[in-house]
Amino acid sequence: MPYINSTKFGQIVVDNEKYGQVLIVGDSVIERESEKLKKVFGTSHKIGDWEIDALLKNNPDIVVIGTGQSGVMKVGDDFLNKMEKEGVNVFSGITPRAIKKYNEEMEKGKSVNALIHTTC
Repeated sequence: MPYINSTKFGQIVVDNEKYGQVLIVGDSVIERESEKLKKVFGTSHKIGDWEIDALLKNNPDIVVIGTGQSGVMKVGDDFLNKMEKEGVNVFSGITPRAIKKYNEEMEKGKSVNALIHTTC
């Protein structure tokens, strides 16, 4: 599984490679589709249905959501209800805490998927 090295405003480093905002699904690191999010929602501070579907792949034990450096991105009830229905635990917090949680769970051998928002 990928290891998250660090984050700062607008950037995340995963396995020593720099990205903007990412979905981590199993062994894949996927750049979030910011333009698609802005077209659908007017902002990248929301989670798209296609991202929810991706986060449920590989039957994760936990899904970690990084809500941004200041926690501006909100995790909606629809998202939480869908995860609960699928029996998936969720950790949501500001991005620095979320990457710490992601790495801890991954090191415990858990199956972890993540969505990491790196701005606001």
